[in-house]
Amino acid sequence: MHKYLVILGLVAGCAGTQAVPPQVGPRGPGVQPVLSTPAPQPGPGSEQAPGTTVPLAPAECNDLRDHVAAAASACADRRSALIELNQALVETDTLARDAALTQLSGCAELELGLVLALRAEFAPAACGDVLVGDFAERNKAKLLPAIHDSLVGLKLAAQLSRLVRAAPQVEPPHTKARIDGFVRGVMANWATAQANTISSLSLTGARLSGYGKGLVAVEAGMADMRFVEVFRQVPLPEEFAGDAELTDAYYSSLDLALEPRKTRGRDAALVGLRAFSEVGVLKDTRVDQARALLSQLFNGRRIDALDSLLLPPMAKPVLPDERHGLAVKLPTFYVDLVLGSVDPSDTSLLRALLERGLPPSLRNKLDRSVLSAEGRQLYARALFESGRTFWRASELTLAAKMANTREPVAEENKLVGALSHALEKGPKDAAAMMLGTSQLNELGDSSQLEALAKGKGPLAAFAMYDSAVIKELGSAGISNADFFRDLATRYERAAAALKDPMQKKQAHDRAAAAAETAKKLR
Repeated sequence: MHKYLVILGLVAGCAGTQAVPPQVGPRGPGVQPVLSTPAPQPGPGSEQAPGTTVPLAPAECNDLRDHVAAAASACADRRSALIELNQALVETDTLARDAALTQLSGCAELELGLVLALRAEFAPAACGDVLVGDFAERNKAKLLPAIHDSLVGLKLAAQLSRLVRAAPQVEPPHTKARIDGFVRGVMANWATAQANTISSLSLTGARLSGYGKGLVAVEAGMADMRFVEVFRQVPLPEEFAGDAELTDAYYSSLDLALEPRKTRGRDAALVGLRAFSEVGVLKDTRVDQARALLSQLFNGRRIDALDSLLLPPMAKPVLPDERHGLAVKLPTFYVDLVLGSVDPSDTSLLRALLERGLPPSLRNKLDRSVLSAEGRQLYARALFESGRTFWRASELTLAAKMANTREPVAEENKLVGALSHALEKGPKDAAAMMLGTSQLNELGDSSQLEALAKGKGPLAAFAMYDSAVIKELGSAGISNADFFRDLATRYERAAAALKDPMQKKQAHDRAAAAAETAKKLR
């Protein structure tokens, strides 16, 4: 067994590990030099360049690529361009939406390359390179640098999204000799080629800036982390069957061998998430996917741990015109490019933007403005959501100040302010949290939250539950049964006060888990 694990471990942990985009922490152990020349990138379209290891794009991408722009653009002025763009993004069918966007490709009222970038954003993630092709390279001198880098980032991200998906399979019988040969040969060659391609694409992405760099880093991180599941799916030799001790030892050793790959993926993903947070993103599919994978592989330091905190739902945005419609649909990076200057006093537009995120330009205006009560409420909520999504302590400090800046303080802001105050002394960012450089039992001052929990009504119920969640976050290393009995009591009280059935169940489940832990420690 030892020999078998050594072979599998070498392939899993070391194959193709090369330089990665700038890391947020120390490199993991076992990182080795380049094992072979990086594979070339695929050419434009869906055809695979000779020698590349990037799988072909799905057939659906070709249907999108074949859309042809109108001979003359329909946009007569800036407003008509925004109206047409909003109508295109209203389409829910992928092909219909892309066809409508394509008709705007020649609109002089929109920045060159903007429509193409939006086509790639709203297409399936694997289609970006098929749509972008070599447009960014051919038009680099004409493109805004930010648009150029976003186009290149979308192209590279699409290729990365198709890597480490379908690993080779070994046919039965799964004897030790057969598995050994498979791992030494087919699996080793496949893993090395995939890893080297990830590295090659990552290095190209590292030369980009801002959002484009973030796109590549996030997808590279997820591709590296997918190796973990791929190698766990390699079948065990039949000789291991029925031996639980041998099987447990095998998976423990495999997990140890995979640590360098996991570390590499984590660091790249964290670089990408930082770039997204700096763009002002609050909600994005790539962010959700990266955080979910990080939490799955690093369960002891879950980046999504604050997602379970409860706050009152926000009122739905009102969309009276095309600007508001675009505000709820556009990825945050494109807001300035499409909507231009946003008035910080326009609370309806501010609420619409909270569906995706607030660009830095608007953040700067909000920081310098005297806001209405509604404006303060919305901005405080945005700051809190950014703080908990990316574990940004600075955002939580600002949220606490904004929530309590002036009287009267909105009811929701009392909870937002108390929560932010209870978390603002925690990790400075997601990297500090996940790399273990901050203690989670010293997140902040919960006294405001505890005071709210003693009141009545929905706000008190949320505060009661949230104070228990924050208390539980700092429980790592605690082996005191009384602590967990108290935690169970807090969750049960919250469950009794909460009205939503799903929230009540969530509180009951946490109470049961805490009670079980107390029982084991007793």
